[in-house]
Amino acid sequence: MLTILLHPTSPEPLYRQLCTGIVAEIAAGTLTPHEKLPSRRALAAHLQVSMITVQTAYEQLAAEGYLYAKPRIGYFVDPDAVLLACVPSAAFQPESSPSAQPCQPADHIHFSTSGVDSGQFPFATWAKLSRQVLRTEQQTLLYATPSLGLYPLRQAIAAHLRAFRNIHAAPEQILVGAGTEYLLGLLVQLIGASRRFAVEDPGFHKGKQILRSNGASVIAIPMDEDGLDPTYLQHSGASVAYVTPSHQFPTGIVMPIRRRLRLIQWAENQPDRYLIEDDYDSELRFQGNPLPSLYSLDRGDHVIYMNTFARTLTPSLRIGYMILPPKLAMRFEQDFSFYSCTVSGLEQATLLRFLEGGYLERHLNRIKKTYRQRRALLLSQLHMHPVGRYLEVCGAQAGLHLLLRVHLNCTESQLVEAAHVAHVTVCGLSDYHESPPPAGQDFPGIVLGFACLSPEEIQSGIKRLLDAWSQFLP
Repeated sequence: MLTILLHPTSPEPLYRQLCTGIVAEIAAGTLTPHEKLPSRRALAAHLQVSMITVQTAYEQLAAEGYLYAKPRIGYFVDPDAVLLACVPSAAFQPESSPSAQPCQPADHIHFSTSGVDSGQFPFATWAKLSRQVLRTEQQTLLYATPSLGLYPLRQAIAAHLRAFRNIHAAPEQILVGAGTEYLLGLLVQLIGASRRFAVEDPGFHKGKQILRSNGASVIAIPMDEDGLDPTYLQHSGASVAYVTPSHQFPTGIVMPIRRRLRLIQWAENQPDRYLIEDDYDSELRFQGNPLPSLYSLDRGDHVIYMNTFARTLTPSLRIGYMILPPKLAMRFEQDFSFYSCTVSGLEQATLLRFLEGGYLERHLNRIKKTYRQRRALLLSQLHMHPVGRYLEVCGAQAGLHLLLRVHLNCTESQLVEAAHVAHVTVCGLSDYHESPPPAGQDFPGIVLGFACLSPEEIQSGIKRLLDAWSQFLP
């Protein structure tokens, strides 16, 4: 069994300690390429931590490229992980220390865009509601849930969407599944893999990979200051467009209403066109009210709405949902109802009570306050530093990440490398592009996530980052 020494009294979160320990095991060769890691339950019991802690660590390491996941099987060591985990060249190692060493020191700070602050999860409430379900619904839990998900849960989700997003949908249109990734793959089967799918460029890489892995043809559409460009879309030959209008990933663009209406008009021009609206963090908005969703503006049943509880609760719950237009909902019932729902009955019943009891609304108010404070701290640290005058902050009004346009005498790769030398990990905007950005949009871009960092880590990380970039001042 994998044994990692954890320090509960340390200010560093347990999941980050676990990440560091697993990377060290990979670097030392204890964990070999393609080796399966212990299950969440087994490792949590062995280390005496929660399954949420283990799952968060696994997902973080998968996002960073150390692990890869096989659905319903588990997590495995990525064959290229040793290149990430070890010092780049063994020739620079002292002869008395031949074994590889982790390249991430103890003070390493990662401005990751994946994950949330696991310390914000309402463990006590969730555990109480789970016990209530186990005590009162024992017989119900033994039966398979409907393929669309528990009907009362779909009713509760519909009520939540009416209250928070002014979205009016019948429970019969809502499909519950194990996260956006699963639902997106199912959607390709439902509307047809022979279609051409348009995606944002830059955009969500995993979404493109899921579409392609399900046999779909994918074309990247460039962005302008308002989001996905409808002119390019019109001539792309696509009949489906996957967009994130409320807070585009990774640029942070909030699509204005005029652009939303143009996309809907594009969809309405042909009867078989669809817009897939991924509303992944619309509930985490810090300035003003959210703009109307594409779904609420649509009058022709051309919008498929997707959302998840990954950002508001925790990614490890793997509970997402989508709203299908009535015609597609009927097609699912007729042709795909043989699929089993991929979310356990216990988790669905617990989430139902969480929604009906008003716990989600209170939880949202609490985490929005926390994340608003961290966002304000991040922005203040950026503006206070001498380098701050050369930074343009984009997309900070919503969500858990923002984009920095950097106006210094350097390239994007130089910025990322300077951060690495300062023990800080950041991602360049070019990492999310499929093709070079258009002329005039070639300023280096750096994507910063802040949800997983404590206030102390934000302060230290931004100071180190901008101190490292000071060498590029004009």
